[in-house]
Amino acid sequence: MSIISNAKEVADLVKKLGDIELYRKIVELEGEIIELTREKRELDDETARLKSLLDSSKEMKFNNPFYYAEGDNTPFCPRCWEVDKIQMHLNNRRTTAFPWVCPNCNQQFQSNG
Repeated sequence: MSIISNAKEVADLVKKLGDIELYRKIVELEGEIIELTREKRELDDETARLKSLLDSSKEMKFNNPFYYAEGDNTPFCPRCWEVDKIQMHLNNRRTTAFPWVCPNCNQQFQSNG
């Protein structure tokens, strides 16, 4: 049985006893439990997101002027990675002076090689 189910059961028992003030307090407590449960879920999601970001940052290697992930030959946008921690592959437009462009931030890059 969950804590929310327990709180509802206690509230129902108190309601049957007729103690309206105690019932009101238990209903308030139930609302607080629901809010805390929601906040915990949000914190768990944020923790998972941060762990994933930490794992991906270990994989990203800088090779001027771009970032690369291990085993991936397509460069990532250095601006998106350094500013927003977004792994965004660059598009290669081979025929321009700035052949690499980021589809996220529209930054254009030249490669050194």
